[in-house]
Amino acid sequence: MKRTILLSVSLLCAVTLLFAQPIAESPQEPAQIAVMAGPTGFSSAGLSRFLGEDTYTLSVYPSPNEVIARLANGEVDVAALPSNVAATLYNRGVKIQVAAVIGDGMLSVLSSDPSVADASDLIGKTIHVPGPGSTPDQMARLLLKEAGLVEGVDVIMDYSVSAPAQLAQMVIAGKVSLAILPEPFVTMVRTKNSEVNVAADVQELYSSLTGIENYPMSVLVVRSDFAREHASQLSAILSAYEQSVAWVTANPADAGKAIEEASIMAAAMAAPAIKACNLVYRPASSAKGELDAYYTFLHSFSPDAIGGSVPKADLYQ
Repeated sequence: MKRTILLSVSLLCAVTLLFAQPIAESPQEPAQIAVMAGPTGFSSAGLSRFLGEDTYTLSVYPSPNEVIARLANGEVDVAALPSNVAATLYNRGVKIQVAAVIGDGMLSVLSSDPSVADASDLIGKTIHVPGPGSTPDQMARLLLKEAGLVEGVDVIMDYSVSAPAQLAQMVIAGKVSLAILPEPFVTMVRTKNSEVNVAADVQELYSSLTGIENYPMSVLVVRSDFAREHASQLSAILSAYEQSVAWVTANPADAGKAIEEASIMAAAMAAPAIKACNLVYRPASSAKGELDAYYTFLHSFSPDAIGGSVPKADLYQ
């Protein structure tokens, strides 16, 4: 009887020890990261230096539309997007959160017309804007508001050339005398045509209107399900993104090559403009106030620009 009890106790201890051993986690699938061709994708160029190649896949798309569709159906886990697009997705019910701000404003009004020195000189002029509803469009409307001008009455907004690269080439060629463009096209235009000047710095204009130094133009968003189910994986991605931003900013020549290798933009175009692209990394926890102010500002004159309403606190991770 005593021997039977000892055997039972020994067996119980063995079973307890067996089930007390830590269970290895199942291998994680690579995170699907999406960026757009152009400056919104620049921040991702150094990710391979700080993340294992088997832990993520980076895909580059020509416009937000392709990224939006893949976020909505769960094909993409993390994406770099214009800030207003993130708000619009949220308001459409797509379950995402903003994880960080990765780019501040970098827009300029370019002019080869010597009669245009500031916003007050725009009366009777035509401003070419790359795409209705885009950030340049929203900021062009801001410019008009600051100057007390009425679109269609005092100033004509021309959306006939929607691609910034194409519009930049037309400014260089002298076919367009007044346009609002983002970096790196501002640097490219001014390098190739010395007669083109910056008639207005949109960031300074925003600051004068709001009292906030700059506006968060690009953000990194994450699917809410991915954030909840893969917290440690997301943490590693965000840490790598922060390091990537620092590396790209500090090493424009090498970053330009990496940007080209990733099919984000040609190195010859990207590298000279990196310093002017206002690449940053601010976690949503610290950037919530500036994002909320930006969304509130956009809503005040164009609610549709952010999907109809200012996002609530649950947008921010």
